[in-house]
Amino acid sequence: MNAPTDKPIAPAEESPSLSYWQMSLRDFRRNRMGMAGLLVVWFVATVGVFAPLIANGRPLFLRMVFADDYDEAYFIVLESAGRAAALRTGESQANPREVLATFDRAVRRMQRSLASDDADRLAAVTEQLRRPLRDVAAAFDAAAHASLLAEFESAFDIDAMTLVPQERFPALRGLQRPEIFFMLLYIACIAALPFRRWLSPWPRAAGAALLVAALGTIVWSQSLPPIHDTFPYRRHYEAPGFAERGGKAILCPVPYGENENITAENRQPPTFLLAPDKRVPNQHFHLMGTDTNGRDVLARMVYGARISMMIGIVAVSIYLSIGMFLGALAGFYGGWIDLALSRLIEIVICFPVLFLILSIQAFAPRPSILNIMVVLGLVSWTGVARLQRGEFIKLGNRDFVQAVRALGGSNARIIFNHILPNALGPILVTASFGIAGSIVVESALSFLGFGVPQPMASWGDLLNNGRNDIQGTWWLTVFPGLAIFITVTCFNLVGEAVRDALDPRREH
Repeated sequence: MNAPTDKPIAPAEESPSLSYWQMSLRDFRRNRMGMAGLLVVWFVATVGVFAPLIANGRPLFLRMVFADDYDEAYFIVLESAGRAAALRTGESQANPREVLATFDRAVRRMQRSLASDDADRLAAVTEQLRRPLRDVAAAFDAAAHASLLAEFESAFDIDAMTLVPQERFPALRGLQRPEIFFMLLYIACIAALPFRRWLSPWPRAAGAALLVAALGTIVWSQSLPPIHDTFPYRRHYEAPGFAERGGKAILCPVPYGENENITAENRQPPTFLLAPDKRVPNQHFHLMGTDTNGRDVLARMVYGARISMMIGIVAVSIYLSIGMFLGALAGFYGGWIDLALSRLIEIVICFPVLFLILSIQAFAPRPSILNIMVVLGLVSWTGVARLQRGEFIKLGNRDFVQAVRALGGSNARIIFNHILPNALGPILVTASFGIAGSIVVESALSFLGFGVPQPMASWGDLLNNGRNDIQGTWWLTVFPGLAIFITVTCFNLVGEAVRDALDPRREH
């Protein structure tokens, strides 16, 4: 018989209790196919958000002498200053303030191309030229002004000046405000992940990310106002001797724009498949070839990812909101409300979605991507509503709901705090499959020529571009088709993984 020991027995370690959503997240992470699908979806979404910085004909950074820009600003200064006399005599109906603003902008453009000494000399001369524009009612000496204008014309002609290189960020300056907002929102969401404990619950984190993105967009737009830039950058940085003249260009990963036509290279197969002896000298490298108009296929696929994800997410957000709201009303209140909404669901569910969108796109004055998203959202909510109605009927009689009702809880409190959080599981599964379905619908519409309007890029439009010559331009069918197949499949894998993780009968 063993002797008794005085060593105390250590209590068994208790595993920390996990909530339902924490267990569901743990089970989702264990699903390898679901995680792989989520990574692919995240990659496609990232490409869509940052498409203007991934595929763009404008460089990310460019340093060179902008002689054309200086020459254009020079003539604008001459023209604006020469209108001083016409503004006084009434021969010109232009607004003096607008003329002065144009004059000042052109002077600043000229100064950026000059050394400091020449820029100071230009400022001194133009200050005298702008006085008649600044105060139209003041005394005006036409002869002196004409003499000063002649002095400016001869002293600051482009042939008489030595221009200095400028540094520009053309791709960043070309960003529009919605693009800036979504880029900053994406970055804010990623940056908030390490601080998710302090930003819990998620509405607080979403609000913080939206606030940061909105403020960042305002600051960005004020410091770097978006411009409509038509400067031929490619012609300059591809010119012989560009680097020898002190020029430097950092290009985007795909150095072609969404609608950049290189007509001499239309219908070009993927460059990596061409033998060296079949390549034309000075031919650009197109990884996935070009379409019938000479546009780079890879660049258009990058922008097509943005269209596909936007249509899927916006359309699903619309019909989830409608379906959840109407389904919650029908399931919670019942009675005549349930009867009326159920009949409405039966009516809307009979609408053929594809033919309805085709009709609207065909007869709309201006076909747009907004039509597709709105129609998909307004007619696809019936399944979500029926699902939400069943969840509310099932959960409405549970003990925890009856306890809250007995304690005097309001209907709004019962719906939003107790029933809705427990009914979100099936909705998340529906959202995953719904985005995949919306992408397929948009691709089918674009393939038929009724999708996003030209020249906007989409995967279905690329398929449509190559359907007339499938054998001759096979890359216009293979690459977009693979993109649609892989994206839709990965969304379905994510949906199945979410469904399995939220299944209450799963084994933990």
